[in-house]
Parts: sequence; structure tokens; C-alpha cells
Amino acid sequence: MDLGTQGGQKVAMVVSTIRQRISGRSLVPGAKLPSVRSLAATLKVSTSTVVDAYDRLTAEGVITSRPGSGFYVASQTAPLSLAQIGPKLDRAVDPLWVSRQSLDVRRDGLTPGCGWLPPSWLPDETLRRSLRTLSRGDTAG
Repeated sequence: MDLGTQGGQKVAMVVSTIRQRISGRSLVPGAKLPSVRSLAATLKVSTSTVVDAYDRLTAEGVITSRPGSGFYVASQTAPLSLAQIGPKLDRAVDPLWVSRQSLDVRRDGLTPGCGWLPPSWLPDETLRRSLRTLSRGDTAG
């Protein structure tokens, strides 16, 4: 068996143990982690294995190091993945359908925000008169 692989498995086991304690709320944000020697004795691994595990967790932002004080659970929690909590769509949205729906003008319904004025607001008669006047060439008015 390769010693590097075995050591890597032990580090992964220590990392997994700490992650489980954090996710299980045994270790809350701001909580102090056991010292390197204490955790090594508890898990029956070498101190260098715990140091490697703490280094990995520090690099990932899971824990923070305070020189002379020890290691602590990071105060920031992992951001929520919106893909996991978002609505589950059974089908993809057809952009052509969306375009057609937005352009569909229904006489019986309101379309706020569409940018169109209701027909009653349009000055139809005034426009007709102005066009007739322009077509005759009578600009004096």
C-alpha cells in the first residue's frame, strides 16, 4: 500500500469528521476546535495528519486560524445554492412563446407595464384631422 495514499485517506477522514461536527451543529460558528495534539490523540492519528486537515479546512474557509489561540469554526456559513432550493421546472421555457404572450393584446384584460396606451387614450380623430389637413397642403390651419 502506498504511504501517501494512506496518509491522504487519514487526512480526508479527519476533514470529514470535522465537517460532520460542524454540519451536525456540534461545532457552531466561532467555536474553538480541539488542539492539534488533543484531536490527534482522540482520533488516533499523527499530529501532522491533523495539521494537514486543519490546513485544508483553513484554505477552504471552513475554519480560521488565530495565531497563539488555535483554530475556530469560521463565522460565515456556506452560501445557499439557489439551484437546490429553487422551483423545479418540468420543462424549459420557450422564448418564442414568451415573446408571443408579451405581444398579445387582449381587449378584456389590463397589461400594465407593456408600454401600450389603452385605445380610449389615443387621439384618433385629432390624428385624422391633422393628416387630412397635411394631405390638402393647407398648413395655415
